[in-house]
Amino acid sequence: MSWVLHRIDDRLIHGQVLVAWGARMSPARIWVVDDAVAASDWERDLFRESAPGIDVHVVSVVDAAAAHAAEAAAAGAAFLLVRDLATARRLVEAGAHVADWNVGGLHYAAGKDKVNDYVYLDAADRADARVLLAAGSGLVVQDVPASRPQTLAALDAALTA
Repeated sequence: MSWVLHRIDDRLIHGQVLVAWGARMSPARIWVVDDAVAASDWERDLFRESAPGIDVHVVSVVDAAAAHAAEAAAAGAAFLLVRDLATARRLVEAGAHVADWNVGGLHYAAGKDKVNDYVYLDAADRADARVLLAAGSGLVVQDVPASRPQTLAALDAALTA
């Protein structure tokens, strides 16, 4: 079973992931893929403690890419979380095969344009999204399982321009 959710969300582990997606998919493991968090003892510990009853791995992009195929064959469900499209792109370029990314939250920051209520993109985000799409990864915008999934390309005409 293993990979049941590959999610791009600038909050990484938070309520929507644990409550909404977790209740629906019951992950045994969550992989937080973030070079900065993986390099910080304090942040690694914080994330590991944030999901009681779930085995949380906090790893770099390189380590996640190396472990991705083995995790795909593991028993039980697993989530993989990245903070942004750039990290998703780096993971795919490092060899992780990801058929679909769930885009769950890329919130407002200066210079970013609103795509919907919880996704904002700038030129670099769009370039990363184009690379992911060209690599065969789907980008589906959906904050919680109960909301209607939409492709990122359908919401942002600039991706296909």
